[in-house]
Amino acid sequence: MSSATRTDRVRAARLDPHSATFTLLLGALVTLASFATDMGLPVLAETARSLGVKPGAAALTLSVFLAGFAIGPLVFGPLSDHFGRRPVLLTGCGMFACFGALGAFSQSLHALLLWRTLMGIGAGGCQVLVLAIVRDLFTGTEARVKQSYVNLAGGVAPIIAPTLGIAIATFGGWRAIYAALAIGATVLLIIASLGLVESVTRGAPGALTVRGVVDNYARVVRHPVAFGYVLVIALNFGSLFAYVSGSSLVLIGLLGVSRRTYGILFAATSLGLMAGALTSATLSARGVSHGRLIRWGLAAIVTSALALLALTLAGWLRVPTLVGLVIVGFVGQGIVRPNAAQGALEPMSSVAGVASAVLSGTQMLAGALASALVAALFDGRSAIAVTGIMALSASASALVYARVVRPAEGRAREGVRARALTPGSDPGL
Repeated sequence: MSSATRTDRVRAARLDPHSATFTLLLGALVTLASFATDMGLPVLAETARSLGVKPGAAALTLSVFLAGFAIGPLVFGPLSDHFGRRPVLLTGCGMFACFGALGAFSQSLHALLLWRTLMGIGAGGCQVLVLAIVRDLFTGTEARVKQSYVNLAGGVAPIIAPTLGIAIATFGGWRAIYAALAIGATVLLIIASLGLVESVTRGAPGALTVRGVVDNYARVVRHPVAFGYVLVIALNFGSLFAYVSGSSLVLIGLLGVSRRTYGILFAATSLGLMAGALTSATLSARGVSHGRLIRWGLAAIVTSALALLALTLAGWLRVPTLVGLVIVGFVGQGIVRPNAAQGALEPMSSVAGVASAVLSGTQMLAGALASALVAALFDGRSAIAVTGIMALSASASALVYARVVRPAEGRAREGVRARALTPGSDPGL
């Protein structure tokens, strides 16, 4: 068989970017982080006992994973702009699988924290590459619809991860969770290596020089629309992760639900993310503007967070109201994220990897900070540490959108109109 024939067969085996299978693969790659964080939440105490440390120390496995997840995109984004998305994504997925397997054999907390950090870096690489691939292959409404469907597929993980973690730990302990994560990532690595197309035709000039990297990052940070949307996503994620990291403390520790019920309630709230993503995809396809969708989503997030804070201060917080309001907020999260993500990446087509890195890294830093604040401020008597951080982060996100993003988008539209009315000008400049 000639090399040309083999190459043709390999290309034929690649997944069509417009297919549902391609979207599911991207969504599955995004879920690595959710599975790695949520599956271990119900067994942190067991992990601590096994390694001979305090329960609070075992919670550091979540913090270091998020730190690694924040670092990964900063490295993988520029690499992907130079070498292409596919090889860098496969490297990240391979790292997650390898260090997940090592985590299963950890004999000390220090070793586990090291492997968790490296797992986070690998998962961060996958996350940033999925965002960049969507930006490479799609634009405008089609891109927002695709981002929404990727988020919809990724929304499955938070629903099933805690319950799946409990089920796996029941048969094999906390170490079996890491083994399962490694196996799942290996399967994804094989599928991605066979099915993913390369979405970048050539490397960005100077992408790996020190000055080039610094200039590209500065270009994203200085862009008011792109970085404004980055902050909107990061602050909303801080609100979301304040609940995720503190949910077991509130639901199990304060409100007295069982571990099994906690898994069910966590899944119920996560359904909100899927409902929001599906709503975004449906309405975007019908021509509803991204600005209107973002305003609706932010209204749901802020209103629900402030209501939770008010109920906490009044001493009226109960399981039904907590879960119900969180679902409303998560619906808003599912609507805002795909539209804001595309808003951040749309102006950065030539450095989509770096822009995705800024988005993912900033988001995870906000999540790590929210998680650390919840851990530091939670007193075991009130949910104020959780609901207060949720309300503060959500309100800040809405403020950034209203005071930074919308005015910048308005100025950009006026600039396009002015160039269009100028004789001999190019309105696309």
